[in-house]
Amino acid sequence: MKWPALLNASALVILSGAPVFANDPPLVEHQPAQCSTVAKPIELCASVLDDGDIAKVRTYFRRPGEKEYLISELKFEGARFCTTLPGVKPGKLRSLEYYIQAMDTEYESKRTSTYQLQIQAEGDCAFPADQKDPQKASAIVVHATSAKQGKKLPDYLDATGVTFVPLGGGKD
Repeated sequence: MKWPALLNASALVILSGAPVFANDPPLVEHQPAQCSTVAKPIELCASVLDDGDIAKVRTYFRRPGEKEYLISELKFEGARFCTTLPGVKPGKLRSLEYYIQAMDTEYESKRTSTYQLQIQAEGDCAFPADQKDPQKASAIVVHATSAKQGKKLPDYLDATGVTFVPLGGGKD
């Protein structure tokens, strides 16, 4: 097949110097957060590029070793997608496990690696991923991925400013 026929058959987009053909999954670029301050809401952001439209960008997070993840949707904020996760209560966890996944309108998806976000005392973290916007810190939405997660936020997370959305049939 000649190049003109190929180019007519699918759109060619150049992202980060690499060719991307139509129906490719989104490109998710995220600088992993190294740490966050105990009891403070956590801000995570990612750049997401696609050859079409982005349908959803989500952060999946959990206590290390747990089976099910919790979900927080990332919202587009001009140049990148960001979300706020609930803070971790004092003395409950030393780290939080997370990854970011994007899906386009063609149902193609791509995710980052899984990262460990260290939860540290005030002043112990040089560049904490703490949410500094009080409005965002008071409007956190967390979704359950399993009915086993119940109808309330896990006890290791601070519920201040958080709306928890259980999966149908959950128990307290």
